[in-house]
Amino acid sequence: MAFKIILTDSALGDFERLMNWSRDHYAASTEKFGTSLLNHVDLLKAFPLLGRPVSGYAGVRRLLHSPLYVYYRIDQSREAIEVLRFWHASRRPPEL
Repeated sequence: MAFKIILTDSALGDFERLMNWSRDHYAASTEKFGTSLLNHVDLLKAFPLLGRPVSGYAGVRRLLHSPLYVYYRIDQSREAIEVLRFWHASRRPPEL
């Protein structure tokens, strides 16, 4: 069974800010990095347990796409992966 990917408003905002920052600092590689990140997220369609469980948040997992974590939750009833946040690994974990 293939899951569908749903990006929350928070994740979309994170992605937009990340891409804007990257364009300002690494314009030549921003598109490649963004595509690579989204392709990595797409792996969750077939491998939803790829990420590790997040302590303190039942049902939330995180996938490392260095230097970012992709926080997500599996919604079995909708056969969906709900991406919650794109978060830099050096930052304190987000409130989910």
